[in-house]
Amino acid sequence: MIDLHMHTTCSDGIKSPRELVDFLNEKDIKIASITDHNNVDAHVEYESEGYEKYYDGIMIRGTELQTIYQDYIIEILVYNYDLKSFKEYVDYTRKCFWDFHKSAYQELLAKAREMGLSYRENDRPLGDSYYCNMKFQDAIAACYEENKHIVSDRVLKDLVYFYRYEFQSPDGMFHIDAKKGFPPLEEVLQATAYSKGVTSLAHIDDYDIKEDKIEFLTELYRAHKIDALECFHPVISLENTEKYKSFAQNNGILVSAGSDYHGKKELDHRHSIDTPATYAEVSILRKILKDY
Repeated sequence: MIDLHMHTTCSDGIKSPRELVDFLNEKDIKIASITDHNNVDAHVEYESEGYEKYYDGIMIRGTELQTIYQDYIIEILVYNYDLKSFKEYVDYTRKCFWDFHKSAYQELLAKAREMGLSYRENDRPLGDSYYCNMKFQDAIAACYEENKHIVSDRVLKDLVYFYRYEFQSPDGMFHIDAKKGFPPLEEVLQATAYSKGVTSLAHIDDYDIKEDKIEFLTELYRAHKIDALECFHPVISLENTEKYKSFAQNNGILVSAGSDYHGKKELDHRHSIDTPATYAEVSILRKILKDY
């Protein structure tokens, strides 16, 4: 079995890199990639601690970088990079990322005051897998009775909805301009090329703000050299998987597959770890595994 998209405690997963290795063996995943958000720390640990002696399969270096395309945050999966050079770039972008989250959190509180929303801040600091949008939602949800007549339950409780529609979308009530916190797509692709990495667009159906997905993909892949498209993912239906596989084949794009495993129940589609994809279907492996 194959899974090229999963997360550990180095970002917002529930298992440490070492625990995930055991889980991969248990689930008989023979080709895997840890793709933590905006860092490569799991692979530094994996290689420095010699975890390959515990894993019964092939571990591919990976990460999931948030980047700006057309004023919108998308995620690019990067595989098989030179660890030293790519770590330098990712560590720099991560500092910008956290500086942004600190300032964005204060902007969100200001928006809450303008709207007459009550909030009660907790003591948990921003960091690791706790982002400004999450801390803000916790703050306004702590005053649920006062706020439920001002905003919807989805704003107060739904993490994915708030992030995609309110925080990311320029039309959202709680939109924060993310250009100063996330690198542009062109820069990510340049850094990846320098580090000899392989790129894939992650979970296209997660970008609900883009209604015509094929039009969006056509524009994106015409403008930028992205190697692959993640056609297998829990948010992508079987019908759409076939549609995206056809798009990839017709446009000379490789196919990737991943479960986006986090292990958290609130991310209900991301607590399993496997994909229905076969080795023959996951054509990105032809480009990656030639180095193994």
